Amino acid sequence: MRHNGQPVILASSLPPNLISLSERSCALVACPTCGAWKSIKRGMVTAHRGPHVPGADAWPAEFRPSPPRCPGSGQRVRVDLSVDQWRQRLADTCREAGRRRPTRVIPRPKPPVARAVVQLAAR
Repeated sequence: MRHNGQPVILASSLPPNLISLSERSCALVACPTCGAWKSIKRGMVTAHRGPHVPGADAWPAEFRPSPPRCPGSGQRVRVDLSVDQWRQRLADTCREAGRRRPTRVIPRPKPPVARAVVQLAAR
């Protein structure tokens, strides 16, 4: 597989929720173009097909065109984080997001319900 010609993406520059590192399995990353989770092999996002081709449902199944290759396939990714560093960044981000969210819901009054047309005509 060839790379797509885009500059290398460093794992440390990605938000920690768009990459998944583990000691037991290969690294996963969300495709920068379509958002699909793909593994990183030989320093690149594995090849995959892009979104559905518009109008392809009208074709019979044997003549239906396959979706084109996603432009994010072959994107070079350099994993410059250790698993512990990634976990710490993810925990810090989750903690920060928890502080931003409000603690309670403020109830709003409901608008009055309009009368039915039958009730308006009776007056």
